[in-house]
Amino acid sequence: MNVVVNLREIELVENPETLKLFNEDVLTQVEDQRVRRVNLDKAATLAKVSNSKANIVLKTPAGYKRILTKVSGVDATHVWIENRVIIPLAAIYAVDIA
Repeated sequence: MNVVVNLREIELVENPETLKLFNEDVLTQVEDQRVRRVNLDKAATLAKVSNSKANIVLKTPAGYKRILTKVSGVDATHVWIENRVIIPLAAIYAVDIA
């Protein structure tokens, strides 16, 4: 990753469905994509076991936005979060388990 982002300074968005997201992957390095996937898998497991939430940073045309949510599941192209919202995996810049 070339950009350093402080999670506490990113705007928290309550409704991720209102965000316009990128279609192409925001991470270009294969290792960064692998780390993102591992962190999402951990977040999904912890959400099921202990109801833990994750900070998910999304890259939008308006800049970085953050959501605090439980991850329900992950597949090759999408992430399911609370309230049956689906987010494209390619739009996720970073994941931090809260």
